[in-house]
Amino acid sequence: MAGFIKIDEMKKIIVLGSSLLLCGSIFSQEDTLRSPQNYKEIIIQGQEKGSKEKASAQLQQSPDKLLSTIPGITLIKRGNYALEPTIRGLSAAQINTTIDGMQMFGACTDRMDPISAYIEPTNLEKIELSTSPNGNQQGSAIGGGINFALMKAQLNASKKFSGSAGAGYQSNANNIQFLGTFQYSTKRWAVLVNGIYRKADNYYAADRKEILFSQFEKWNAGANLIVALNDNNRISLDYIHDEGYAIGYPALTMDVAFAKAYISALTHTYKNKTRKLRSVETKVYFNFINHAMDDTKRPAEMVPMHMDMPGTSRTFGMFSKAKYVLNAKHVLNFQLNAFQNDLHAEMTMYPDFGSEMFMLTIPDGMRRTFGLNASDKWIVNRKLKISYGGRVEFNQSDITTEIGRQTLTSFYNGDGAQSRMSGNVFIQTEYAISNKIGVFGGVSYAQRPPSIQELYGFYLFNRVDNHDYLGSPDIKNEESISGNIGVNLKSEKFAISLEAFANSFNNYIIGVLLSDYSNMTIGAEGVKQFDNISNAFQTGGEMTVKWSPIKALTVQSVNSYTYGIDDLGGYLPYIPPFKSINSVRYYHKGWNVKLEHVGAFAQNNVSTARYGEGTTPAFNLLNFAVQKQIDLKNDRALYAEFGVENIFDAPYYEHLDVMKIQRQGVNFVLRTTFVF
Repeated sequence: MAGFIKIDEMKKIIVLGSSLLLCGSIFSQEDTLRSPQNYKEIIIQGQEKGSKEKASAQLQQSPDKLLSTIPGITLIKRGNYALEPTIRGLSAAQINTTIDGMQMFGACTDRMDPISAYIEPTNLEKIELSTSPNGNQQGSAIGGGINFALMKAQLNASKKFSGSAGAGYQSNANNIQFLGTFQYSTKRWAVLVNGIYRKADNYYAADRKEILFSQFEKWNAGANLIVALNDNNRISLDYIHDEGYAIGYPALTMDVAFAKAYISALTHTYKNKTRKLRSVETKVYFNFINHAMDDTKRPAEMVPMHMDMPGTSRTFGMFSKAKYVLNAKHVLNFQLNAFQNDLHAEMTMYPDFGSEMFMLTIPDGMRRTFGLNASDKWIVNRKLKISYGGRVEFNQSDITTEIGRQTLTSFYNGDGAQSRMSGNVFIQTEYAISNKIGVFGGVSYAQRPPSIQELYGFYLFNRVDNHDYLGSPDIKNEESISGNIGVNLKSEKFAISLEAFANSFNNYIIGVLLSDYSNMTIGAEGVKQFDNISNAFQTGGEMTVKWSPIKALTVQSVNSYTYGIDDLGGYLPYIPPFKSINSVRYYHKGWNVKLEHVGAFAQNNVSTARYGEGTTPAFNLLNFAVQKQIDLKNDRALYAEFGVENIFDAPYYEHLDVMKIQRQGVNFVLRTTFVF
């Protein structure tokens, strides 16, 4: 590792590390802590796993709110909509983000539309998080991934007609939402439909400070049809239509006129519990994103030059994965996947005097990817389990139009077409010392190819460091060697879980200053080009303590910490400080009362000169909510909720908030859900 950690920072790491050894990371939002293997999940509305009470509460949350509760995930905030998830300080092409295993890629050059922007809790069964490479990975990445698993219709359900309907209101931003899900089920086929509408005005920070251009409006509708061909074979159809309008981004120079996504899939599933080939799932899919940045709603004095910036992303692909039981000790998993993504982004500038100016910011980039995963879960004995495997991936990248190739030649002399190999290998172990104590750990090696933006991007503006960015087809694959170790302790009333990790990177990709280039964006400080630095390093951990002294009372503490330095010993960007979420829940005769504290340390480990980041102060918030369950006839129920967020109207922002714009002040929340 190049560079040295300063002595005082080393002391902080030792102190925090010692604290982490007292606790552990949460692996599920269910009642018990699940097995690790670098895998965590939050159940939204699983058919058999979650209670109606939990499902009603989760449905009313936004995707951003749900993601923020998962240890290891931190969100980059540019507005009050579509926050971008990071995993342990890694983001964008360093992680995989999929919907039901389907690859998707945002169409915005300013990363206004992460994949999480096009999904809603009404669509979801659960959110799955992997914090390092594993056998389910859909593409090469060094930091794991997030999969949004879609809710499926249930065959032969206990009720032929079932569903839910709800409404919510938040006083801050005059935020309203309406939602509903409906299922019709028979023995051989079932259909599930869902929808949600959300709208918010500008929100208010502490002391009623209005945050301009923070409004949004969107709707989302989804459907799933499942047909049983016989006892072992099923066909499933999925479709999601998501549209957002007039979306404000106060941390950026432009807003969004519209962001639309069309997501479709056809899946065949084979399952047989009595044969060695237990299951095969094959999916073909297509998705299209249409996104347009907009500055026409900004005051004239804030717009030096009017611009149109539309972009599109088109992805079609397939995967097939199989589970094969070799014998009582070995369960093999295989996965073959292939997809193609086409990205196009352009800019038209309209000066007050002179002709219009047109340029491609993503010059019609295309990538084809073919990958193969193989893994084995080896049950050595009753106490020891070992999972190991790997992925090999081949991808081809190119520019598909003549105007795109002309754009590339303006900053690169070689041929933009290229082929690359990448992949990963991993091993994870679990050992049960006793029924109450378990330890786990593992190591992995992973590569990831540079993204299309990192290869071909043309004057992509980064608001954080105020520079335009150019791509570089000569950039090398980013590499990582990572390790993790942890322990789970549990008893009837008490559970602790801990995971600590370390990542050592080679050819880490950052922006390197080009002193001879002039910026395109008005007000930008210069131009950078994506390039490799020799190495970087990360370490940290997550923890959870869960205590139920009596059946009606649960106390929980969830904590995360990450530390990162680059090849010069400076601090890496987008690294969140230590954060803690602590709650007390009390259940009694249909009442559910929750008091929650959310806090974070100050983040002073920043590199302003190299990455443009500033320091962030500590913050502490207090939230309160009470929910009442009213049981009705025929297994129906009504849930009513009242809550107050940021009770003391504290002014705050988090470290990954672009431009350090304050988050919401005090917010009163009313929600109701009818489940039938």
